Amino acid sequence: MARMFLLKSLLEEAHALDKLEMRRQANQIRSLSLLTRDDDYVNVYRLSKELIEQLEQELLPLVKITKRRGKGLSTHVKVLCTLSFLANGSYQKIIKENIRTFISQPSASRCIHEVVEALNHPEIVKKYIRFYRKFGIPGVIGCIDGTLVALKKPADNEERFYCRKGYHARNVQLITDADLNILNVDPTYGGATHDSFIFNYCSIKDHLEALTNAGEEVVLLGDSGYGQRAYLMTPISDAEDNSPEAFYNDLHSTARNSVERAIGLLKGRFRCLLVHRVLDYHPDVVAKIVIACCVLHNMCNRAGMPALQISEEERLEEAQIIAEVQRRQTRDLPSNTDLAMGQIRRQNLVNRLWRSYNN
Repeated sequence: MARMFLLKSLLEEAHALDKLEMRRQANQIRSLSLLTRDDDYVNVYRLSKELIEQLEQELLPLVKITKRRGKGLSTHVKVLCTLSFLANGSYQKIIKENIRTFISQPSASRCIHEVVEALNHPEIVKKYIRFYRKFGIPGVIGCIDGTLVALKKPADNEERFYCRKGYHARNVQLITDADLNILNVDPTYGGATHDSFIFNYCSIKDHLEALTNAGEEVVLLGDSGYGQRAYLMTPISDAEDNSPEAFYNDLHSTARNSVERAIGLLKGRFRCLLVHRVLDYHPDVVAKIVIACCVLHNMCNRAGMPALQISEEERLEEAQIIAEVQRRQTRDLPSNTDLAMGQIRRQNLVNRLWRSYNN
């Protein structure tokens, strides 16, 4: 009698699992049918259908098919799951909306880890994030700035990521070009670290320094939070109206605005990076998520995907939090020799621009 009862229970459980799988498959098919236009794909995933297919092909050797109750989670499903999370920053949206209705939260989390890891593969990063592109002002090859990406309170080395009460983050250094492409990204530092410190200890600084010493004219544009160097131009404080220095500042501000627009576009596309979206991951995983978003951002730019800027309210919130955090940080200034050389190089550029303007 006990055996019959056990057998009946097993059959009922198997039947229930079959019905659940059928519902999941029905949800998958029904949800896919809702995405009929390219705009639908861009709204949900930030990439067009064609660009998603291209991404899948590139990641195919790096993402394995996962077996689940006799079925497999394909690369296609894993990529869509990850893109949705990066675009929205919410597991709930993954589970409840569109194609993700049949994926549980643990499965979604595993998909995200795997695809983000694939997007961090050296060959993928090298293909889509390339440094050294020309800019508008003579010698300028890009603009530099930092932005915060919030994360949960880490178990180890909390002080590196602590920004203010109840807020922890990565401070991400970005270098962008005039077309809002990301030329270089460094997400390795915590939110307690000032932008100037990150630049002083990054490989790009050494690269620019070597090129400058070899006689190359290579310059980044940064805000006043950075120290003036021969290869990093900052604004001139207290410039008189209608002076060569004021003219330089105007050009500098216009050109450097591109990095702020690029960050707004990056976070508009991949809202998981917004300062009020706390990523529930280890700091190392958060760094990889940032790089993955930068790769996808450049893919979107190359393919001409529409811009999705953050709202003015979100921009002001970002700026307020970042400004408050920066007030708590300690700047890492260049040596007196480097500062003096940088000021001479900047004044030469000011004079050059002024002569060009008046001729």
